[in-house]
Amino acid sequence: MAVRVNAAKDLGVSRSEANSALIRVIAITCVPVLGTLLAIVSTTEPDLSSLTPIRRAPDGYALLNWFALPQGRISTEAPAQALGYMLENDRPLHTGDWVRDFVLLPDAGNILHPAHRIPDQMIAIRLREGEQIQFSPRSLVWAWGIFRESPADPAGVQPLYHLDEARVKKADKSDIARYFR
Repeated sequence: MAVRVNAAKDLGVSRSEANSALIRVIAITCVPVLGTLLAIVSTTEPDLSSLTPIRRAPDGYALLNWFALPQGRISTEAPAQALGYMLENDRPLHTGDWVRDFVLLPDAGNILHPAHRIPDQMIAIRLREGEQIQFSPRSLVWAWGIFRESPADPAGVQPLYHLDEARVKKADKSDIARYFR
Protein backbone atom coordinates (compact mmCIF):
# COMPACT_ATOMS: atom_id res chain seq x y z
CA MET A 1 0.00 0.00 0.00
CA ALA A 2 1.47 3.29 -1.14
CA VAL A 3 1.14 6.32 1.05
CA ARG A 4 1.18 9.70 -0.62
CA VAL A 5 2.58 12.44 1.55
CA ASN A 6 1.75 16.05 0.75
CA ALA A 7 4.10 18.20 2.79
CA ALA A 8 2.37 21.45 1.89
CA LYS A 9 -0.98 20.21 3.17
CA ASP A 10 0.61 18.79 6.29
CA LEU A 11 2.08 22.20 7.08
CA GLY A 12 -1.11 24.04 6.22
CA VAL A 13 0.47 25.91 3.27
CA SER A 14 -1.41 26.44 0.04
CA ARG A 15 0.12 25.69 -3.35
CA SER A 16 0.24 29.41 -4.25
CA GLU A 17 2.04 30.23 -0.99
CA ALA A 18 4.58 27.45 -1.66
CA ASN A 19 5.13 28.72 -5.22
CA SER A 20 5.50 32.27 -3.95
CA ALA A 21 8.11 31.17 -1.40
CA LEU A 22 10.01 29.27 -4.10
CA ILE A 23 10.04 32.34 -6.37
CA ARG A 24 11.34 34.50 -3.50
CA VAL A 25 14.15 32.03 -2.75
CA ILE A 26 15.15 31.92 -6.42
CA ALA A 27 15.07 35.73 -6.67
CA ILE A 28 17.10 36.18 -3.49
CA THR A 29 19.82 33.85 -4.80
CA CYS A 30 19.81 34.87 -8.48
CA VAL A 31 19.53 38.66 -8.30
CA PRO A 32 22.94 39.19 -6.63
CA VAL A 33 24.62 36.83 -9.08
CA LEU A 34 23.00 38.46 -12.09
CA GLY A 35 23.74 41.92 -10.67
CA THR A 36 27.40 41.02 -10.26
CA LEU A 37 27.61 39.67 -13.81
CA LEU A 38 25.89 42.79 -15.15
CA ALA A 39 28.32 45.04 -13.24
CA ILE A 40 31.32 43.16 -14.63
CA VAL A 41 30.07 43.09 -18.22
CA SER A 42 28.99 46.74 -18.25
CA THR A 43 32.33 48.03 -16.90
CA THR A 44 34.69 45.81 -18.91
CA GLU A 45 36.66 47.53 -21.67
CA PRO A 46 38.52 45.84 -24.55
CA ASP A 47 41.96 44.48 -23.61
CA LEU A 48 44.68 45.97 -25.85
CA SER A 49 47.58 43.80 -24.65
CA SER A 50 47.44 41.18 -27.40
CA LEU A 51 46.59 43.44 -30.34
CA THR A 52 49.11 44.26 -33.06
CA PRO A 53 49.17 47.49 -35.05
CA ILE A 54 47.91 47.25 -38.65
CA ARG A 55 48.84 50.77 -39.75
CA ARG A 56 51.33 53.47 -38.93
CA ALA A 57 50.53 56.30 -36.58
CA PRO A 58 50.38 59.75 -38.17
CA ASP A 59 53.22 62.29 -37.92
CA GLY A 60 56.06 59.75 -37.97
CA TYR A 61 55.36 58.25 -34.55
CA ALA A 62 55.84 54.51 -34.04
CA LEU A 63 52.58 52.92 -32.94
CA LEU A 64 53.24 51.06 -29.71
CA ASN A 65 52.55 47.34 -29.60
CA TRP A 66 51.73 46.37 -25.99
CA PHE A 67 52.54 42.72 -26.69
CA ALA A 68 56.06 43.62 -27.84
CA LEU A 69 56.94 45.64 -24.71
CA PRO A 70 58.12 42.75 -22.50
CA GLN A 71 60.18 41.30 -25.35
CA GLY A 72 62.12 44.57 -25.71
CA ARG A 73 61.20 44.97 -29.38
CA ILE A 74 60.35 48.67 -29.05
CA SER A 75 62.93 51.34 -29.92
CA THR A 76 63.75 53.61 -27.02
CA GLU A 77 64.54 57.31 -27.31
CA ALA A 78 62.19 57.43 -30.29
CA PRO A 79 58.85 59.17 -30.91
CA ALA A 80 56.04 56.74 -30.10
CA GLN A 81 52.26 56.81 -29.87
CA ALA A 82 50.33 54.53 -27.51
CA LEU A 83 46.66 53.72 -27.09
CA GLY A 84 45.71 52.71 -23.57
CA TYR A 85 43.68 53.32 -20.45
CA MET A 86 44.38 56.23 -18.09
CA LEU A 87 44.91 55.12 -14.50
CA GLU A 88 46.38 56.70 -11.40
CA ASN A 89 50.07 56.43 -10.72
CA ASP A 90 51.53 55.98 -7.22
CA ARG A 91 49.34 58.64 -5.63
CA PRO A 92 45.54 58.61 -5.37
CA LEU A 93 43.78 60.71 -8.00
CA HIS A 94 40.14 61.61 -8.40
CA THR A 95 38.04 62.14 -11.50
CA GLY A 96 38.50 65.71 -12.71
CA ASP A 97 41.84 66.34 -10.96
CA TRP A 98 44.28 68.25 -13.15
CA VAL A 99 47.41 66.11 -13.60
CA ARG A 100 50.76 66.27 -15.34
CA ASP A 101 51.42 62.54 -15.13
CA PHE A 102 49.53 59.26 -14.91
CA VAL A 103 49.92 55.60 -15.90
CA LEU A 104 48.79 54.09 -19.19
CA LEU A 105 47.75 50.41 -19.18
CA PRO A 106 46.52 48.06 -21.92
CA ASP A 107 43.63 46.82 -19.77
CA ALA A 108 41.23 48.91 -17.70
CA GLY A 109 40.00 46.12 -15.45
CA ASN A 110 36.38 46.40 -14.31
CA ILE A 111 34.41 47.63 -11.33
CA LEU A 112 35.06 44.44 -9.32
CA HIS A 113 38.54 43.58 -10.55
CA PRO A 114 41.15 46.33 -10.89
CA ALA A 115 43.58 46.44 -13.79
CA HIS A 116 46.74 44.36 -13.42
CA ARG A 117 49.72 46.60 -12.71
CA ILE A 118 52.53 44.60 -14.25
CA PRO A 119 55.63 46.82 -14.55
CA ASP A 120 56.49 45.71 -18.09
CA GLN A 121 52.92 46.44 -19.17
CA MET A 122 52.74 49.97 -17.72
CA ILE A 123 53.82 53.25 -19.26
CA ALA A 124 54.24 56.36 -17.12
CA ILE A 125 52.96 59.36 -19.07
CA ARG A 126 54.74 62.65 -18.33
CA LEU A 127 53.15 65.61 -20.07
CA ARG A 128 55.05 68.45 -21.72
CA GLU A 129 56.08 71.38 -19.54
CA GLY A 130 53.10 73.56 -18.63
CA GLU A 131 50.47 71.09 -19.89
CA GLN A 132 47.85 69.34 -17.78
CA ILE A 133 44.91 67.08 -18.45
CA GLN A 134 41.85 66.28 -16.37
CA PHE A 135 42.16 62.83 -14.90
CA SER A 136 39.48 60.42 -16.04
CA PRO A 137 40.09 56.91 -14.67
CA ARG A 138 39.82 54.01 -17.10
CA SER A 139 39.37 56.36 -20.08
CA LEU A 140 40.76 55.26 -23.42
CA VAL A 141 43.38 57.80 -24.51
CA TRP A 142 46.09 58.34 -27.10
CA ALA A 143 49.45 59.45 -25.73
CA TRP A 144 52.46 60.34 -27.83
CA GLY A 145 55.91 61.47 -26.89
CA ILE A 146 59.47 60.18 -26.54
CA PHE A 147 59.47 56.51 -25.52
CA ARG A 148 62.05 55.59 -22.88
CA GLU A 149 62.83 52.70 -20.59
CA SER A 150 62.95 53.35 -16.85
CA PRO A 151 65.50 51.78 -14.55
CA ALA A 152 64.33 48.39 -13.33
CA ASP A 153 62.28 48.57 -10.14
CA PRO A 154 63.42 45.90 -7.65
CA ALA A 155 60.03 45.96 -5.91
CA GLY A 156 58.26 45.53 -9.26
CA VAL A 157 55.59 48.19 -8.79
CA GLN A 158 56.79 51.11 -10.95
CA PRO A 159 56.34 51.23 -14.75
CA LEU A 160 59.36 50.06 -16.73
CA TYR A 161 58.58 52.51 -19.56
CA HIS A 162 57.56 56.12 -19.93
CA LEU A 163 56.57 58.64 -22.56
CA ASP A 164 58.27 61.97 -21.91
CA GLU A 165 57.21 65.35 -23.28
CA ALA A 166 53.88 63.67 -23.97
CA ARG A 167 50.65 64.96 -25.39
CA VAL A 168 47.38 63.22 -24.66
CA LYS A 169 43.91 63.21 -26.18
CA LYS A 170 40.79 61.16 -25.61
CA ALA A 171 40.42 58.18 -27.95
CA ASP A 172 37.36 56.50 -29.36
CA LYS A 173 36.73 52.74 -29.20
CA SER A 174 36.59 52.77 -33.01
CA ASP A 175 40.32 53.64 -32.96
CA ILE A 176 41.00 50.11 -31.73
CA ALA A 177 39.63 48.53 -34.92
CA ARG A 178 41.11 51.30 -37.08
CA TYR A 179 44.71 50.80 -35.87
CA PHE A 180 44.88 47.25 -34.42
CA ARG A 181 43.84 43.67 -35.07
